[in-house]
Order: sequence, then structure tokens, then C-alpha cells
Amino acid sequence: MTTIAGDKPPAVHSARADTSPGDQPDDSYSISRREFLYYIWGASIVMLLGASAATIVWFLLPRFRAGEFGGDFFIPGSQLPPLGSAPADNPQGRFWFSNTEAGVAALYKVCTHLGCLFKWVGTNGRFECPCHGSKFRADGIYIEGPAPRSLDRFELSAVLQDGSEVAADEYGMLHLEEPSQVVQYVVRTGQKIQGPPAGREYT
Repeated sequence: MTTIAGDKPPAVHSARADTSPGDQPDDSYSISRREFLYYIWGASIVMLLGASAATIVWFLLPRFRAGEFGGDFFIPGSQLPPLGSAPADNPQGRFWFSNTEAGVAALYKVCTHLGCLFKWVGTNGRFECPCHGSKFRADGIYIEGPAPRSLDRFELSAVLQDGSEVAADEYGMLHLEEPSQVVQYVVRTGQKIQGPPAGREYT
């Protein structure tokens, strides 16, 4: 190629733009719009699953109303059977309300042998199971028969006239100095206390 005198060759600019130190690219991590939406979607799914699980647990948990088996039963103080008399039957609560020298107790009506419903036999002054002949005292203690343990009891407490509450002992037996001061008894049929093995007293 012939160069004409006086003409300068065209300037060639580098394809790489000049960069100053302040124009260096930022190496710090930044998420894209797609990644941001992905994280939002994932968090929403987790929250939805958590709310669904909580709802299922809420409906599966047993909830009982007062006066319904599994809930609390409120018995007026005036309905306590006289000391040494026949226990009072409570069909809705499935218990016998018994007042003995040992104390007051709410006895679960199911025999500890094979689950039959035992009965109070007044002529003998004790509970007797019609299925296999197990026998129990008025306070639920085992007497004889194939039952492996004494009768089960429900948790029990008494609300007094001054507003205080007296709870039964760990074996479900309520000891009261002045039963006449009781406004009402509270039987918690959702809290069962297992009877001791046959031949053993509550100790």
C-alpha cells in the first residue's frame, strides 16, 4: 500500500476501555431477580406447610367440655354420699363417687381385669365384677379375684367456701377435715391414676 506523504496513519484504539481504579467491577455477591423470587417462593412454601401442620395438630388434640367424659365434672358439695354409705354412680363421668374412712375418691367404673363394668353390691358392701368375680372395697382396694390391681381413680379436688382448693393426694384420695365447707368437688376424668398391684394398699 502506498502512503502519501504528509498523511498520518489512522489511530488504532484498543478494544479494551481504559479503567480507573474507582471503576473496577464489584466482586461482592448479588442475587439475581430469579434467585430472589426463588427464595421468596421457598419461604412461602415453608410457612404454608407450618401453618397446615399446626392446624392438623390442633384438630387432633382431644378437647373435652365440662360434663363430658375426658373433661371435668363439677359435683355440688351437698351431693357427697354420707360417710360409709353406698357410693354415688355418675354414668356420664363413668365413675363412682365414694366417701370412706380413708377419704373421698372418684373410682373409674371399668374393672382392671378385662374391662367389664363392675357394680356396687350393697348387701356385701363392696364392688363386684359380674364377669369374672373380682371384688373391691368401697375405696377401690382389691379384695379378691383375677384383677391384677386395685381400681383406678381420677384426679379429684374440692373447692371450699373461702375460695381455696384442696387437692387429693398422689393416689387420688381426698382428705377433708370439714366436708361441710366444700362448695363443689372437681373430678378430672381426663387424668386417671392407676391402682396399685393386687394385695398392696396405696402407700
